[in-house]
Amino acid sequence: MKKSNKKLTLVKNILLDIVDTAKDINQIMTRPSLWGKDYPKRNKQTFFNTVDRLEKEGFLKKIESMGRKRYIATLKGKAKVLAYLKKDKKWDGKWRIVVFDIPETKKKIRDFFREKLFDLGFRKLQESVWICPYNIADTVEDLILLCNAKPYIHYLLVEELDDHDTLIKLFKLKK
Repeated sequence: MKKSNKKLTLVKNILLDIVDTAKDINQIMTRPSLWGKDYPKRNKQTFFNTVDRLEKEGFLKKIESMGRKRYIATLKGKAKVLAYLKKDKKWDGKWRIVVFDIPETKKKIRDFFREKLFDLGFRKLQESVWICPYNIADTVEDLILLCNAKPYIHYLLVEELDDHDTLIKLFKLKK
């Protein structure tokens, strides 16, 4: 059964809000100005049901601090947010290369990082060297921060490569 666009949009908005701005769900619900601006034409119960479902599915985690209920995005929730971010499909003739050396002690993060690079459109040049023709630097930066792996990762912008024609074919680009 396919989810309706309305439900997907609500899920997307909630996750993006929590990840990008760390908004307090209760604040959104109790301040009508925020409700109307961020979630127009939404039923409050639908909103709460969606938040509860996202928590049950492991996308959000409820925390309490100083008597206030807040939600934070889990790693699974943050990964879903990355999937919502759009890739710039126009090629500007430059290559984006990610080089990383994430230690074995952080194997789960390294595997997650590789998987998300692939999802973003990167392809493997070597084991820890990935390439992409699209300008998605902001999304890659978000992924690096999400993985808390900045010391282990380098992002390069390259204009010339020795295997240029093979890569153009791999990504089905026009010269």
